[in-house]
Amino acid sequence: MHPALADHLNPGCVDLAERLMSCHAENRWAKFFGKCNALSEALNRCLDGEFEMRRKKQLVEARERKARIKAIWDETKADDEEHSAFERAQRERAQAKQKQDQ
Repeated sequence: MHPALADHLNPGCVDLAERLMSCHAENRWAKFFGKCNALSEALNRCLDGEFEMRRKKQLVEARERKARIKAIWDETKADDEEHSAFERAQRERAQAKQKQDQ
């Protein structure tokens, strides 16, 4: 049996799903003996194709999102390194001034 089919998630398979449901409704007993199997297999292939298209799209989006996040982290890391270098220079100046004062 197929999961609940949402028209907006599987737009290319709506026709096949409707034909399969119609076949099941028209052939109440014959459906148990394979009357609607061809439609069911066609629907399975269609749903597999839809799933694969969504998977590829989500993979591309995930890689883009990961690249954006990595760029933000790299920028933050560079800012932290600059800040650390600035603090280190200030500390060294303060230590040098203390030595001069002594």
